Amino acid sequence: MTEDGKRQGQVVWYNERKGYGFVKVGGEEIFIHHSALDQFGLSAIYPGDMLTVCISENDCGAVIHDILAIERVKPKSVPVDAELRENEVKGVVKFFNTYKGYGFVDIGADKRDVFVHLRTLRICGIHNLTEGQQILLHVSDEGKGPQATEVRLFRQD
Repeated sequence: MTEDGKRQGQVVWYNERKGYGFVKVGGEEIFIHHSALDQFGLSAIYPGDMLTVCISENDCGAVIHDILAIERVKPKSVPVDAELRENEVKGVVKFFNTYKGYGFVDIGADKRDVFVHLRTLRICGIHNLTEGQQILLHVSDEGKGPQATEVRLFRQD
């Protein structure tokens, strides 16, 4: 711990519905409850976000009781005229519901819609998609239908 009690940590995961998650501080994953977010004026934090926090101990162990600062993870973005990477396709968001945690992307008239899971977006540093938004994605089909495995956004310059 620093002499002023502040610690730096990176969000491992946070479930908005359950209202809790974990932040890696040093080599330890520390519990964070939505009340710490509420006090700071946040409704959610995302994997990769960097937090400056204060930690205390309770009967269950270490817990983050205050967020002092946040640095959001930046999503990967590319210019609109970027060349596609190998096995990458362009798509248009057909539907995405953050609360439900999934959506679908149209990648062309001759192919089925591609399923996009919120977890995949969060891994890529993306918090949400909007209907009609153009994106780049890698697609795989493990037997349940086409699913996005990586997503990149077009830069909004």
